[in-house]
Amino acid sequence: MCSQASPDQESLLVPDSVQVYENMGEWFVVVVRDGKDHVTSFERESYARAYADGQRLGLKEPGSTDKPGSPQE
Repeated sequence: MCSQASPDQESLLVPDSVQVYENMGEWFVVVVRDGKDHVTSFERESYARAYADGQRLGLKEPGSTDKPGSPQE
């Protein structure tokens, strides 16, 4: 799912970032690049985190912007 942020949502998106979070047993990676967000879902946390790491390399983003409360490996 890829979408352009509405004016109300723009303040919620961290520019050029990668976030990982869990919801109801499914893992989501949100990649924000140039003001556009792209959400990818995974059944396994390890796959989501590996994908997120690769996206961070592409964004040259050091560290993590995982949602508070999500476990870190």
